[in-house]
Amino acid sequence: MLYKLLPTPHDHPKEQSAVLRKNLTVHLFDGSSYVLGMSFIAIPTIYPIFIKELGGGPLAVGSVHVLWTIGANIYAAFIAQRLKRTTFFKPQMVFWGFVHRFMLFVSGIIAALLVGAVPSSVSVPIFLLLIFLTALFGNMSGLPWFLVYTKTVPVGLRGRLMGLRQLIGSAAGALGGYLVGIIIQSIAFPFNFSVLFFCGFIFTMVSFYFLTQVEEQPTVLLETDIPFSKHIFGDAKRILKANRNYRNYLIADALILMTMSSVSFYSIFAVEKFSLHPSYAGTFSAIVMITNIFSNIVFGVVADYYGHKVNVISAAVAFGLAALCAIVSPNIFLYGFVFVFIAGAIQIHMISRMPFVAELSSERERPLYVGITNTLTAPAMLIGIIFGVLVKYVGYEFIFFAAALLAAGAAYVLLTHVADPRLQKSMP
Repeated sequence: MLYKLLPTPHDHPKEQSAVLRKNLTVHLFDGSSYVLGMSFIAIPTIYPIFIKELGGGPLAVGSVHVLWTIGANIYAAFIAQRLKRTTFFKPQMVFWGFVHRFMLFVSGIIAALLVGAVPSSVSVPIFLLLIFLTALFGNMSGLPWFLVYTKTVPVGLRGRLMGLRQLIGSAAGALGGYLVGIIIQSIAFPFNFSVLFFCGFIFTMVSFYFLTQVEEQPTVLLETDIPFSKHIFGDAKRILKANRNYRNYLIADALILMTMSSVSFYSIFAVEKFSLHPSYAGTFSAIVMITNIFSNIVFGVVADYYGHKVNVISAAVAFGLAALCAIVSPNIFLYGFVFVFIAGAIQIHMISRMPFVAELSSERERPLYVGITNTLTAPAMLIGIIFGVLVKYVGYEFIFFAAALLAAGAAYVLLTHVADPRLQKSMP
């Protein structure tokens, strides 16, 4: 079945077919196990409610997705600078991948031992720091992982494989969302969330095992006319000056991240507006995971056959629809579509954001493009801090309306100012 869904490209060297089949299988199980593990502490739905239960206010809640995204992106350019002359990316991917997962274990221990023993003025900042560090270590593993992924998976299979990884993990995560609700409701706080951290750690360590099994061939470092700088800022200046299409994409990407910075508010708004028990976080997570199944089936195929630009535009539109739906929904049933749109947008973004950047760049400069993208656009998420400050004065609806406008701006820039590199290559 896997071979039919991910057939070996006809131009792939026959002597490397066995290694390709192994790598596709390993990537599939690594990704799906990771998605399942992270579903137990889902950043859009569960972690914000955990921070609220700790005693965090709107600013702390709004900081959750901001800190996660900044941590997962801000250091990328400096990692890229270190990797641009590297022949093997796997060692750093494996080392930092373990540290990233171990932070979930640390979070579970601290939740069990520290929460309740210290005031919320101490515990809330500690867990905000932990979420930032977890994302940061994930970033230090993530860029090497992406480079390994693009080296070991042919371009025509990347979208489908990414979609399948998310699909299988999300299918299991839908059941995980049901278990999250039971755990939160049946175990006393904070031990319920401690159990969730431990579950996340266990399943992401299953992912780690498969991560270590990837077979990477050395990158051939050829002499090139590209004038690499000794400092990342010099490389960034050169690339931004030379590639107008990439510059325009960065503007759209920053606008999408600004829209994404409001994600932490949706579950809190639902709990407050409809007077829900915190265990509803499990229901929201289940909706997200079920949506992920369909999103990955559809948009993984779209990415491979119609290009990643179509997907990135779709992500911007879905973020905007989520914001508008949150404003107008009169009951919790209709509000559930907020999480449908949010899940779709996030999954599409995961499938296509970096692969689109990879297509905008040459293989030789790919680490720099990916790193520069993450580092330059990550500060856009800081608008979520502003949202957190403003929400008690202007209300959640105003924040969601602002997010919808930002999403519309991103879609406009992508449609009118960003050319699809696949179409450019096909032109005579």
